[in-house]
Amino acid sequence: MTVTFSVIVPVYNAEAFLDRAIRSVQQQTLSPQDILIIDDCSTDGTYNKVAELAKEDPRIRLLQTPQNGGPSAARNLGFDNATGDWVAVLDADDAFAPDRLEQFAAMIEHSSADLLADDLLYYDSGAGCVTESARATQGFNGKSITLKDFLSHNVVDGKSMDWGLLKPVFRRKFLSETGLRYPTDIRHGEDFSFIISLLLKGARFILIDQPLYLYTQRSGGISKKLSDLTRTSIAYGALANSALVLAHQGGIAGHPQLVDLLKERASGLMLLDDAYFFSIAIRKGDIKGLGRVDKRSDPEPCGGDIEETHEGQGGLVVAGRDTAHLLEPVEHPLDAVAVPVTPPVCFLWSAAAFA
Repeated sequence: MTVTFSVIVPVYNAEAFLDRAIRSVQQQTLSPQDILIIDDCSTDGTYNKVAELAKEDPRIRLLQTPQNGGPSAARNLGFDNATGDWVAVLDADDAFAPDRLEQFAAMIEHSSADLLADDLLYYDSGAGCVTESARATQGFNGKSITLKDFLSHNVVDGKSMDWGLLKPVFRRKFLSETGLRYPTDIRHGEDFSFIISLLLKGARFILIDQPLYLYTQRSGGISKKLSDLTRTSIAYGALANSALVLAHQGGIAGHPQLVDLLKERASGLMLLDDAYFFSIAIRKGDIKGLGRVDKRSDPEPCGGDIEETHEGQGGLVVAGRDTAHLLEPVEHPLDAVAVPVTPPVCFLWSAAAFA
């Protein structure tokens, strides 16, 4: 039986660059059954541009959210309208390798997975090429991933890429039976939270040790230029708080090892949050700003929504700083964070295939 795929592409003000993402889906060696492009109430010419593309390719279906709701709301609308056996999600600033769907189909035929994820290729939009593989799934080819495994690879220790950044494909039947959808109340770390919810419902998660998803970096590994695409800066404090909220939820709270892993993730994210604000203050010569990095005790699980965590309430202080983080333009958010990486090399084949 042939495996069919629906590909969901959420777009918002992506008129200038969505061609690359859509073209990478259209040119798959295994053709998708449909390509659902979800316009999240763009204010530029995105909607009209996609409408023209849909006239040329009957696989393209253009949908629009009733109001701007962020990537999660757009993806969920795609889930509700998908027709393929499996659903893949592609961010508008990223791209698929030409045989991504074909490789997934081959794995699906020999597994009972509900969730499949491959490795990432980092794409430098400034240099116009792939720089390196994330090597996130190395050594895990065909292996089933438990919730503990997943959390163990999301502790933000600088040793490897977080598995929460992986871009899985989903068995549509599992999504329909569970009714699970992306969380629409958060704008950072929604992939991480969604995968956890799937694993808590018993999803079988399998990894493929092949880099088939081209992930556009915020700051290019070669060009050192900020991407002019839609990927935003990371609100580390909000991600830390989200981890603590998850630690308080049913299915996790009663398992000390899982709680400890989420607390470790929160601690690592808070260190990145501190490094971010130190770098901003130093670049601006703002000595007083250095005092904004709060001395915190060990993080403890907390309940409630992220928006309910305010300065001075418990061990996590993020709300005020995250607001500034999201509104303030930054040249290089990770200037102050030293993470050892392999020097990037531009793969020459990538420029022609994915530019």
